[in-house]
Amino acid sequence: MKKRFILAVDPGKLSGVCLFSIETGHEPELLWSGEYDESNFAVPVREAIMEADLGGSVLEVACERFTITAQTAKNSQAPYSLEQIGVLKHLIRESNGTASPIVYQGPVDAKRLFPNDALKKLDYWHRGGEGHALDAIRHGLLYLAKHGWTPRRLLQ
Repeated sequence: MKKRFILAVDPGKLSGVCLFSIETGHEPELLWSGEYDESNFAVPVREAIMEADLGGSVLEVACERFTITAQTAKNSQAPYSLEQIGVLKHLIRESNGTASPIVYQGPVDAKRLFPNDALKKLDYWHRGGEGHALDAIRHGLLYLAKHGWTPRRLLQ
């Protein structure tokens, strides 16, 4: 079975982005993670699309769900998260089938299932930054857990 590639995104003014690969029966490999401002956000997304394409796979995409609430409007009028989701959607459309539609996930679900201690135990820790790369990693792992991967190291 060929390798699967999972791009996970925590959209915002500074977006967390990471890429996992996984083969059946193996642990996911965190290929890279980082935090990108709005002017550089498209670069890692395009890189992930190319990586999956070279591997002969369709890129699976998980993204934190961003919902505007009354509290969101009080906190800030900055539309960064929605803008980055729009860029992500556009790049997926441009990929001509190399990337699958986005799967949106709640931030609470990702943090609840993969708190910092779990990320450290699983050895999927991103050093530096403001925590957005860690949130992207959480979303990647949540997506993987929802699609058949069991984090066995957490059970030990």
